[in-house]
This record gives sequence, structure tokens and C-alpha cells, in this order.
Amino acid sequence: MNGRSGIFKFFLFLFLGVIVFLQFLSMVQADRLYDRLNTLIGRLKSHASVPTRPAEKPVASATPAKEYPGDDGDWLIHGLDGEPATLGYFVEGANWSNRWIESSNIFESLIDYEPDDFKYRGILAEKFSISDDGLVIYFKLRDNIWFSDGHPVTTDDVIFTFKTITDPNIDAASYANYFRDVDHYEKINDKEIKFYMKKVYFLSLGYLGGMPIHPEHIYKYKDAREFNERRSNPVGTGPYVFEKWDVGRQIVLRRNENYWGPKPKIKKLVFPFITNSTAELQALLSGETDYIRPVPDQFSEKSNDEKFKKDFYCLSYWDAGNTGYFWIGWNEARPFFADRKVRLAMTYLVDRDSIIKHILRNPEARIPTGNFYIYGKQTDPNIKPWPYDPEKAKKLLDEAGWIDHDGDGIRDKNGVPFRFKYMIAADLALHEQIAKLVKDSAASAGIEVILDPYEWSVFSQKVKDREFDAVSMAWGGNVEEDPYQIWHSSQRGKGSNYVNFNNPQADALIEQARQTLDPDKRNELYHQFHRILHEEQPYTFIYTRPEQRFLSKRFQNVIVHKLGIDEREWYVPAKSQKYK
Repeated sequence: MNGRSGIFKFFLFLFLGVIVFLQFLSMVQADRLYDRLNTLIGRLKSHASVPTRPAEKPVASATPAKEYPGDDGDWLIHGLDGEPATLGYFVEGANWSNRWIESSNIFESLIDYEPDDFKYRGILAEKFSISDDGLVIYFKLRDNIWFSDGHPVTTDDVIFTFKTITDPNIDAASYANYFRDVDHYEKINDKEIKFYMKKVYFLSLGYLGGMPIHPEHIYKYKDAREFNERRSNPVGTGPYVFEKWDVGRQIVLRRNENYWGPKPKIKKLVFPFITNSTAELQALLSGETDYIRPVPDQFSEKSNDEKFKKDFYCLSYWDAGNTGYFWIGWNEARPFFADRKVRLAMTYLVDRDSIIKHILRNPEARIPTGNFYIYGKQTDPNIKPWPYDPEKAKKLLDEAGWIDHDGDGIRDKNGVPFRFKYMIAADLALHEQIAKLVKDSAASAGIEVILDPYEWSVFSQKVKDREFDAVSMAWGGNVEEDPYQIWHSSQRGKGSNYVNFNNPQADALIEQARQTLDPDKRNELYHQFHRILHEEQPYTFIYTRPEQRFLSKRFQNVIVHKLGIDEREWYVPAKSQKYK
């Protein structure tokens, strides 16, 4: 019996051992497959670069969001080269940094563009439409949506957001301009609302649907100053909630575990402020950050560094919804730049090809000729940039009466020397490099340029107050632009027409285009407006370029869409996660 029992135990252990061994092989094989898939995905994404196409007429669509693949957990450390002045979304003082932090993370809109289609999709809205005559816009909210505190979203919140933006006591004049043609609204019930327009506005659906919906029970105010002065603690419907703002250091968002939709995989978004571009890159290399927007020479160097590319994606892509342009604005209220010949002369003095070749070092960059997306249908492709031509610049300056009468090497007119201040944002190496080039080129033509740098909060206030002779800035882009806010003469005092551009013909074209629903006819009007800008040169348009990013390859599912990249799609495989 003992012999039989021993043999039985031997075969039993052998059988169990075989099962365990096969299970082990299965697990190893699965891990290897997992690794190979992640490696393949990483390689595909690191080489992804989908060019954008010209904007098409938006068509209503309410495609629901899909669950993202991948493992749950980890943080995204997104380095920013500037600290926001406020986390108030649409008040004056809001800029690109707080929009990056808040847009779609904390605040959501009723509708937004499909990432790979120039069509609208529902976000908080389940249904939406615009009447054939363009005068009635309808939204129906989804049933199961709520703010991060659990309070349901209703049309009262939509109305509150609209009324706040358009309240003349709220410091949101720039934003409110896009709602000036709304006549009234009709609350149908807690989920349905209609807006009625005084007149047609071709972007009415997009702007009304694009409002960042604010909860009335949180933001309701008696005195507008309460809203204007609220800098922190934003509350919205989005997949992330505000955790803290360590002033001067970082802003932290954590995942909204009460989110109404599919949650992103990344649990925290951390935005450290690193104003020095060299320090920003070093933080990426040392693992202190995961994601930055590099300066051009950094991208040029590192995108050709095979060792760097083993650990980081080098993303470069045109994005119709974001790609903007860099410009130098000439304040027409100043005696130097009231004359079109002088503004054109200044453009002839700026060697923009050299800026692209030697400063940007980006062969994909282009010299724009106007304010519209360079590859969009609003841009007239037949308009070519003014060339670099110092001799023609000098001739135009002579014709404008700016001549060196006293022989001191500086041009003058009516006893006023051509000496002006060129205001730039401090600590931005790219701005400083371009400003120095302009200074040297102007000096060769008998013009003295005094560089005038300020830290961002002072700089932005001076721009708003029009306290400059010339200024360098950049505007972001959109799928379709309405130039009213920047170029209409009515916006010289309160809007974004900082250079005091005043052209009645341009005003008329802007107003007519706003009320033209037919895209072909509207774009023809914008081509005429584009021609005026090109001839008048209120700005010297310096460059437009693809968006560029460095990102740690810990992150997967990094997809470049026609409208850019969406960080909420990303995840980090469990074995590569750093933060808990």
C-alpha cells in the first residue's frame, strides 16, 4: 500500500508541476505580448503626424465619448513656462496657460469639434441644432450630467454662464463680443434651451455651444467684483478637479472620481511653472517633468538626437484649432506708425526667412500674410509675404518724411527723432532673439529701437492699456476665425485691437462676413479683408509653425488628431508608473 501511495503522490506532484509550469509559460508569453504591443504602439505614436485639412462647414453630431484603453494610475507633470494670473476662465487676465490647465479638464462646453472631423459633437449637450435662417440655436442637455460636487447641470447653469459673460460689470468684454448679437433666450425646461439671434452670426452655434459652463450655485454673485476677483478654486463638470495652487510653484488637478463620463486614466495633472527654457528641458531630462513645449532650437536639436528619442516623443503637428502666429504690432496711435508707408517699411526691415532658418530652425515654419490659419479656406493663398528689402524700406521712410535732417544717424520728422520702445515679455528667449534682430536691422536704416522687457503680469496690463510703441505677441488659432475682436475699429479701446487699427473698408467686410452663412461667399469677403491687412501692415506677421511638444514615452495612446492631441486619451502601463 505504501508503494502504491508513493507512486500516486509522485504522479500527482508531477501533474501539478506541469500545470504550474504551463501557467508560468502562459504568463511570460502574455507579458511578452503586452511588452511588444506597447513597444509597437509607442513607435507608431512617436512617428504620428497627421496634417490638418482646410476647415469644413460644421455639421451637428452627438457622438458619445469612448472608453480609453490602458492601465489606470500615475500623474502627468506638464511644465509651463508661465504662471496664470487667474483661474477665472473668461475674465480679462485669462491667458493661454490657464486655458491649457482648465479647458476640458475642469470646465466643459455644450459642444466641441470632433478631433478628426471639422464637425461638432455633443459634450454636455445631447442634441443641438441651428435653424436654416441661422437665427435660432437649440440645445438639449444630457440626462445624467453633474458638476464635480454632484450638483446636476441644468439650463439654469447655461443661462447663468451666458448672463455672466455678457454682464457689462463682469471683466469679460473680449469674450462677450462674440455674444453681442444674441437677442434673448428661452428656457424650455431644465434640460432644453433656445437662443434667438438679432441677426445672423456664422459662429453663433460654436460660441454659444462653446461656453465653459459654470455652476450657478457656486459662482452666483451679488457684486460683479466677487466674480472678477475670484482667482482660484474653479469648479466645473470636467474629468479633473482643482486640488491646489502653490503660488509661484505649481497648480495641481486631481481626477474627478465623481465624473459623469468615462474617466481618464491619469490620476493627477501637475503644472509646475518653469520660466527658463533651459531649466524646463533639464527638468524633462531628469524626470521631474513629463511634458513640455520646447523652444525651437531645443526641438531642432533633440528631434535629431537618437538617444533622446528613445525616451521621448518629439511631436510636431499642424493644428487648425490651435496653431496661431507670432507678430510685431505697430501702435498706430503713435506718430511713428500712423503712416502705412512706415509700417510697411518696418516689415521690409525684418528678415523673416532668417528668423525661420536661424532662430526657429524649423523648415516647416511659414511666413503668414494675415491672421487666418495658413492652410485654411479663410486665407487667400495668392497673397505672398513682403520680402526682406532694406533698400525699399529706406525709400519708403524717405517718402514718409522720416529723414536724417541733422546728420546724427537717426531719422527724424518735425523735430522728432525716430526712436521708439519695442515692448517684449521678459525671460522669453525667442522674443528676445527676434527683438535684437529687429533692433540691429532698424539701426542700419537710421531707426533707434529701445528694447523694453516686462514680466508677464506687467506686460499684459501694458498691452491692455495700449502703453507701447511696438510690441511682440502671438495669437492662437481656431478652425474658423472671426477677426472682429482683433481688427474692428470699435475694439480699439476695450477689445483686442491693441494697435489701434482703423479702416472703414475692413470694418464693413468684417461685419458683412459675420452675417454670411454661405462659406464660399464668406471666405471671399475674408480674402478681401486679408488683402487690406496685407497692404496696411498693422502687424508684421513673423511666422506660423506647427505645434511642437516633448513627451516621456512612459505615456501610451499618444494620438495626433487633425485638431491636435488630447492628453485625456493617454495612459501609463502599470509597470512604468512613477506616482501613486
